[in-house]
Amino acid sequence: MSADELDRIGSRYLDQLTGTDLRTLVHADDVPAEEADARVAALRRQPALVLDVLDRPATSAALLNLVTDRSRGGLSFVSPFLVFAAAVHRTAADLTGATYAPERTAPRLRVPVFDGPQLTAYLADSWHRLFLAELLASFARTSSGVVVTRTPRGPRRRRWNDLDLVRLAALLEAVPEAQRPGVWRRLGDLALFLAGVFPDALERTVPGPAEAVQLARRTGLPAEPDPDRATGAELLEWFGAMWYRLAADNAMTAATSVLRDSAEHIHEARRVLNAVTDRYLFPITTDWFAA
Repeated sequence: MSADELDRIGSRYLDQLTGTDLRTLVHADDVPAEEADARVAALRRQPALVLDVLDRPATSAALLNLVTDRSRGGLSFVSPFLVFAAAVHRTAADLTGATYAPERTAPRLRVPVFDGPQLTAYLADSWHRLFLAELLASFARTSSGVVVTRTPRGPRRRRWNDLDLVRLAALLEAVPEAQRPGVWRRLGDLALFLAGVFPDALERTVPGPAEAVQLARRTGLPAEPDPDRATGAELLEWFGAMWYRLAADNAMTAATSVLRDSAEHIHEARRVLNAVTDRYLFPITTDWFAA
């Protein structure tokens, strides 16, 4: 990856990092004020340095320890984006050289799946690490509201919530056509988020066979899920990829390539989010091959 592209990615990080985040990254409390200011200025001049700092296992581990330290303010001390970026980068370091990663087979039950090299290859792309950090941070605060649609019987009010696939889909009936790609993108994000971060709740979040067909039709998908093949995480992956492609096909922005890439690599993204969740968000101990 070229230096210019790394700087573009680093600039995206800088756009979402607060001043406190940057001072935390340069260990401002451990050095004189002038040196801390110089380090922050260096990050702003060379955005790619942000990636280098986060790629250091010691930095990401320190950040993840920091947010659990209640004596220093806990999660309020740094931004959600920095927390999730640290978790993603730390997981990338953890998976380097690993042959397997856990896969959910039942609530609170994991088995090893030997796809470590594929996940490492996915995380080797800096755009993918940024995508996952932004995805997680986007759900740090949820949104909800009410949409009003016209029916033969008069106005109909529907509540929507961006943590509920069926209710979020209701926005498609209320927004102008130009805004629908944004809703499809958010539906894809939600499908990936639910499958990646809450795999133990799939029985409650995944629609049943009849609901899945209705959801596919209601959101304008060109196909319907196969009830005999797509279940649980596989069904959410299918929906997510389809919504990302639909958003890409109708978007008039530069995000088209990102959406198509998200659709193509949704399985790897979901598996990485599972690893991030099990290791750092809701830790689960798995030690199948201990000596």
